[in-house]
Amino acid sequence: MPHLRISGLSEAAVATLSIGLLEALAKVCQAKPESFILDWVNSNNYRNGEQVNDIAQVEVLWFPKDPETHHRAQKVIREALLMANPKLQHVIVMFRQLEPSTYYKDGQHY
Repeated sequence: MPHLRISGLSEAAVATLSIGLLEALAKVCQAKPESFILDWVNSNNYRNGEQVNDIAQVEVLWFPKDPETHHRAQKVIREALLMANPKLQHVIVMFRQLEPSTYYKDGQHY
């Protein structure tokens, strides 16, 4: 935890992102890199009936954070995605707030 779901990039690109991106996000959040989970979402994007490859989307599911942490995290994410695919024209980062009392890991909630 936190969980990141990335779509719009190849699986290989997401695997490569897992090396440096999680370390950078851990610094932003003052957490351990192994606390993060990165999911590759296999998807295709379409516009006007044609497949497009110029947009990537990241959903960040995590416990409540302040707006400055959101800003710093989205910047790190956006820069990493653009390095992974310089042809991206759009990078969407969405933060989804999880409630600690409804989150369980190995039978224990936070």
